Amino acid sequence: MKLHQLQALVASIDHGGIRAAARMLNISQAAVTKALRQLEDEAGLPLLQRRSRGIGLTPAGERAVQRARLVLRQIELTEDDWQQTRGHDHGSIHIGVTPYVTLTVLGDAFAWFRQRYQQVQVHIIDGLMSRTLPRLRDGSLDWALVAADPGEVPSKEFTMQHVVRVRQRVAARQGHRIFLDPSPEALSACEWAHTGPIADAPGNQHAQMFRQAGVPFPKRAVLGETLAALSLIRHGDALGVVPEPLLGHPESRGISPVPNTGLEPSDLDVIVLSQPDVPMTPAAAYFAHCLISCVRAGATPTVS
Repeated sequence: MKLHQLQALVASIDHGGIRAAARMLNISQAAVTKALRQLEDEAGLPLLQRRSRGIGLTPAGERAVQRARLVLRQIELTEDDWQQTRGHDHGSIHIGVTPYVTLTVLGDAFAWFRQRYQQVQVHIIDGLMSRTLPRLRDGSLDWALVAADPGEVPSKEFTMQHVVRVRQRVAARQGHRIFLDPSPEALSACEWAHTGPIADAPGNQHAQMFRQAGVPFPKRAVLGETLAALSLIRHGDALGVVPEPLLGHPESRGISPVPNTGLEPSDLDVIVLSQPDVPMTPAAAYFAHCLISCVRAGATPTVS
C-alpha cells in the first residue's frame, strides 16, 4: 500500500470522481485510475462502486477511506510539527468549537493565537457533539472543544481535558408572559427551542429536568442550530436552556434568565477532546491554550 494510492482514494471521494481528483492532485486521470486499481488489487476486493455520475464506496471502501483520512492527516501533522518546532509559521489546524464559546470568546482567543502564528491556516466547524465525534474518529479534526452534559462523552475513546463546568438557565425573551407565572406547570405548557435531542427518554437531561419538577415533558418543541434557537427565543414565545456565560452577551440581547422556575437545567462540562496517544502540533496546542484560557476567564463556573 502506497501513500499516493491513499491520496487518490480520498481525493476521488472528496471531489466527486477521478477527473476532479486528478485536477486536485495535479496528476493525470490515468495515474489516479491506476492507483485505485492497484489499491483494490492489494485489498483483494472492490472498494469503489463505478456509477454513471461519479463513484461511490463499498462497505470495505468506506472503512478504507476512514483509515486513509487518518493516515494522511497524521502525515500532514507530522510535517507541520517539524516545521513549527523549527520556528516556522507554517501548517494548518482543524478544530471544532462549541457554539456558545464561538459566540462569546472565540474572537479573543483567535486574536491571541494570531499574535504568534500569522500564517497557519485555521479551519473551524461548529463543535456540536453530532459533528465533532465522527470527525475526531476519522482524523479530520485535530481537537474539539465541546459542551457536554455530564457523562455524555465516551470517557475511554478520547483524551479529555476538562476546562470548566458552567451553569445553564431557563431563558425567554424580555417581556414574555412566563415572567408573570414561572411555575413548572406554565413552563411545561410553553413551546421550547432545542439544539439537541428532544425525545422524552431516560437519558435526556432536558426531559429529566421536567421529570424532577413533576410536570409533563412539553408537547411543543422545535429543534434547530444555536443561532436559530436564539432567534426563536428572542423574537417568539419559545423558551430555551442557555449557558449562563452567553446571557448578557451581545449575541443573546433581548433574552433574559427566568427566575424561580422550579426547573433545574443540568450543568455543562466544557471539555477539550482529542485522539488518544496523538500529540498536538505546537500551533494546535497553542490555540487550545488560548481558547481554554479565554473560556475559563469568561465562564461563570458552578459552585460544587
